[in-house]
Amino acid sequence: MRPLPPRRELFSDPTVPCPHAPRPQLGQARALRWIASLTVVLLVLCVITGTLQAGNPTPVSSKHQDGFFPPTADLAAALEQARVSGHKGVAVLFEMEGCGECAKLRATTFKDSRLRETYEGSFVTVSLMADQPLPLLGFDRQPTPQTEFARAERVFALPTLVFYDLDGLAVARQLGSAGDAAQWIRLARYVRDKGYEEAPFSHWRPAE
Repeated sequence: MRPLPPRRELFSDPTVPCPHAPRPQLGQARALRWIASLTVVLLVLCVITGTLQAGNPTPVSSKHQDGFFPPTADLAAALEQARVSGHKGVAVLFEMEGCGECAKLRATTFKDSRLRETYEGSFVTVSLMADQPLPLLGFDRQPTPQTEFARAERVFALPTLVFYDLDGLAVARQLGSAGDAAQWIRLARYVRDKGYEEAPFSHWRPAE
């Protein structure tokens, strides 16, 4: 199994996974179990949605005709592109074929012109199929199936957007399709301005 990648020591924040978190108390443990159960339910619903739509599937390529979060098989190349072009990192959208929430995100929020300008101006944006063992070259230039990479990155609900810095380390993530364009833009600014080094996303305020 592919070893888990190193991660930054950051503020406790739902957007940033922390591998060395303290052992939760009883009440916290119950809450975490509830969140884990909800995550599984969301993933199952996504799979069911795909099954119901199987009679009239949407080709994968049709979702990327606008060039926003296009599919990739080489994260190392995306990272190098970010470094050379002066971007702040790589934003990876994990999705799956037939995922209703993934399609909703692309058809609504991701159509916002200001959002697209913000993301494309600060990050190299790419997408991966978390449910398909397609070939992938990771940030470490090691080959791995996209399904295994998603599992190693703790992607258990779809869609999930993960931001990686110029060292290829995950610094923030967003689960699901909830939130309007303004919230997603604020998240991009949070990562662009390295707000994760100052405060959790929920408490971060951009500089005037």
